[in-house]
Amino acid sequence: MRINKLQISKVDIEKNEVENIDSSVYGDELLDYLTELFETVISGSSGRRFEFDRKTTEVRVQITRLNNAEDLHDISNVIANRLLIKESDVQKKMDKLNISILKGIIVQAVILDGISEKFIICKADHNDFLDDVNYKLTRGLPVKKKAFKAFVCDLNSTDEIEEVLVYDTNPKDTKYWWKDFLELSKIFTDEYNTEKAFNAIDKGVFNSIKKKYKEDHTYLRNSAVRYFRSNDMFEMNDFLDNGIGNYNPVDSDLDIELLKNKIRELPSKERAPFDNQFTIVKEKVTAYFKRTVSLTDQVTLEIKQDIPENIILAHKDPDGTKYVKIRSDKGYERFKKDNIID
Repeated sequence: MRINKLQISKVDIEKNEVENIDSSVYGDELLDYLTELFETVISGSSGRRFEFDRKTTEVRVQITRLNNAEDLHDISNVIANRLLIKESDVQKKMDKLNISILKGIIVQAVILDGISEKFIICKADHNDFLDDVNYKLTRGLPVKKKAFKAFVCDLNSTDEIEEVLVYDTNPKDTKYWWKDFLELSKIFTDEYNTEKAFNAIDKGVFNSIKKKYKEDHTYLRNSAVRYFRSNDMFEMNDFLDNGIGNYNPVDSDLDIELLKNKIRELPSKERAPFDNQFTIVKEKVTAYFKRTVSLTDQVTLEIKQDIPENIILAHKDPDGTKYVKIRSDKGYERFKKDNIID
C-alpha cells in the first residue's frame, strides 16, 4: 500500500472552522499511524457495505472530481466543511443531553493498493493524540484501540462505484456519519446480517465438523450462540478473537485456524453475503445452547444455556460413591412429589 495524496484537517465546531494542517509538519509517527489505520480500513476484514443515495450528493460529486484527476486540496476542503456543518447540526441536538461530539481530525487520502486506487475519508476522534507542535503521536495510546470512523471506495476512470465500505469503532454506528454527512444507505439490514451471519457460521462451518468432532462442535456452537446473545455488535475480528479465541480442541486433529479462515471468508460468499460489522438483532438468534451429558444408561442431562457457578457440582461420599448435584428448586419439588426424594 502506498499513500499517493494526503490532506489532514482539524474540524473545530466550537470555532466553526476547518484548519488544514500543512504536510511539512507531518511526523513519521503520524504517517506510520495512518498507514496502519488505512491498512485496517482497506483490508475488508471489518466494516459495512453501503451505497450512495444519489450520484449528485455532495461527497459523491467530489469523488467524481477525484476520478477526473482534480486537485485533492480543493476537494478535501469541500468535504471537511461539509463534515463541520453536519457535526454542528448534530451538536445542537446533543446540547440538550449535555453531550459533546468528540474533537478530531479528518484525514483524506488517495492510496494505491496493488493495482487499485482508493479514496479514504477518516475521522480520528480525540485529536489530542496529536502534538500541536510537531504532530507526533502522544506516547501510550495504542493504535488498535483508537476510535475512528472511516469511508473507503475505489477510484476509476469510469466513475462507477461498485462498493463502499464504512468502518466505525463506535459500538453503535454513528448515524450522522454515514446518513447525514456521506448520504449513504445500508445495503443489508441488521436483521438480515444477524440471521445470515449466524446461520453461515453455524450451518456453513460448524456443521461440517459435527459428525467427526462432536464435543468440539458442541463447544464452538455454544460459544457462537453466547457471542450473538451477549454482544450488541458483531465485528468479524472480534468474533474470531473472543467468540473462538485460542480454543484448544478436544480432538487434536481439528484445525481451529482452518475453521477461522473459513469463517473469515463467509461474508463474501455470493449465495448469502453479509457485513463484517453490524448491530446484532438478538431476536434473530433462535438457536439454543445444547450439550448432552450421559449420566447413566437411563439418564441423560441436556444443557441449553450457560450454567451459573455452583449450579452443577460433582460430589463424592466418604465411601467413594460419586454423584452429580444439581441445585434446582423446581427439580426438588418435582422429584419430592413423586417420593423419589425422602
